[in-house]
Amino acid sequence: MDTLKKKKYDFLLHLLEEGDAMVCLDARHPEVDVPESHKNNSSLNLVFNLNFKRPIEITEDGIFATLAFNGRPYKCTLPYDAVWAIYDPKMKNGQVWDESIPEDMNLAEQAIEAASEKPQTKLKTVKSTGKPAKEAQTGGKRDRSHLRVIK
Repeated sequence: MDTLKKKKYDFLLHLLEEGDAMVCLDARHPEVDVPESHKNNSSLNLVFNLNFKRPIEITEDGIFATLAFNGRPYKCTLPYDAVWAIYDPKMKNGQVWDESIPEDMNLAEQAIEAASEKPQTKLKTVKSTGKPAKEAQTGGKRDRSHLRVIK
């Protein structure tokens, strides 16, 4: 087992001992077996946890697991040669292997695209009268005179 595969294997096991592990891989790699709808994805992100209902086999060659895609199980083969990053999605700590990142993938460009896809929050200018709101004036009690009893 070469050193790079060993590092990926060891780091994945380390994260799985703690909980979740997000594996980022190039699904276009010829040895990767994922559903056809994901096969052209150079940055497929999959979450793993040892408490999954279906068994996960983690060997020194790769990850072999039945994962659910759109609610349908699919037996995946994920060799470490296709893996370019592994991280803990909750703590955001992880490892990226630069030499494994696909040459045609620009991470900076993807980050800019992802940021531009998020809806921008627009702030409105609000004029203040300088007086506290009615709720604050009454000590938090609300006027409920508009409520009526329905029998």
